[in-house]
Amino acid sequence: MINTFSRYMFRRFLAPFLFGMFLFSLLIFLGDMFDKMNDLLKSSASLGVILEFLWLEVPYWTGRVIPMATLLATLTALIGFVQSGEWLGAESCGFQTRSFWIPILISSIVVSLFSFAFQETLFPLCFRQAERLWQVKIHPEWEWNQYYNIALIGAPDEFLQATVFIAGQGLMQRPLLEKMGKNGVEFQLDAEKALWDSSLQKWVFYQGVFRSFSGGRFKEEVFSKRDSDLDVPPKDLIPRTKNPDEMSLRELRRYSKRMAALGVSPLELETAADSKIAYPISNFIICALGIPIALKLRRLPKAGIFFIALAVSFLYLWLIEISKALGSSGVISPLAAAWVPNMIFGSLAAVGLSLYGEPSSL
Repeated sequence: MINTFSRYMFRRFLAPFLFGMFLFSLLIFLGDMFDKMNDLLKSSASLGVILEFLWLEVPYWTGRVIPMATLLATLTALIGFVQSGEWLGAESCGFQTRSFWIPILISSIVVSLFSFAFQETLFPLCFRQAERLWQVKIHPEWEWNQYYNIALIGAPDEFLQATVFIAGQGLMQRPLLEKMGKNGVEFQLDAEKALWDSSLQKWVFYQGVFRSFSGGRFKEEVFSKRDSDLDVPPKDLIPRTKNPDEMSLRELRRYSKRMAALGVSPLELETAADSKIAYPISNFIICALGIPIALKLRRLPKAGIFFIALAVSFLYLWLIEISKALGSSGVISPLAAAWVPNMIFGSLAAVGLSLYGEPSSL
């Protein structure tokens, strides 16, 4: 049962946590916005679309800074409690040192659960929509990009290859379209080029050969122009790999298996999937690390608290990114890549708590 003292420590944690969430996400959001400012100013998208994009980016950066806010709240709550003299007063009433920081640690567990729920619901939804606005309306690279020697998927049973694909012009050179059936390839369209016909809403093939394999019989027909059944617009054919941030853990697991079946290395996706479990738990780990730091540096001024929170958080996030890169490249396993940072900082937290988490340490 939560007593009055625990509720008081929860409140001490909550205020700086919310402040840290707002401040850190705002700073990183502004930095990202200024980095994209040139593209935003040149974009032909309406002001409403740009504002919608910027608003949808807020949850992304908020999710990224939760561990930083957790550490700031831990340091602020405990150091403020010591510097105000409340620590000595509570000890004189018989409270043990653990009673001061266990409510803070419980708060970090709640934050970890919130972070995971946020990551699985609102986070991917907003990120996916923001990416769509950026790629389609604000910075539509498909208008000028050219793709060489690519394989594309039209309908679930249509496979397409082309030596050159220019989406902005609705043009494919040396396209080969295959229609799959229960017994394999039903027919092929092999042509010199294909153009997107906006009036027909279909691709039209020119100077090619139609090959039929249905019924166990082979038939070949030369044509100068032939309308196909391929009705996927050029911009929807663009080969795009999904960003792990736009998927929930379950979606990412399924997507990783699908890419592996297509011959694409799943290491990066598997690392990202394991990180979706490890990253929310980092809130608990970084809080546990912040407790001995706060008890050791209990005379630190507010500016120093902010600096320590930034320094330790960025070191943690930097280690996470390095570990992800190692996992994606196959140097270490995806599971190890996701959990090594937590293991390192968790070990430091355990040592710190054993040294500074008892009454004799003060």
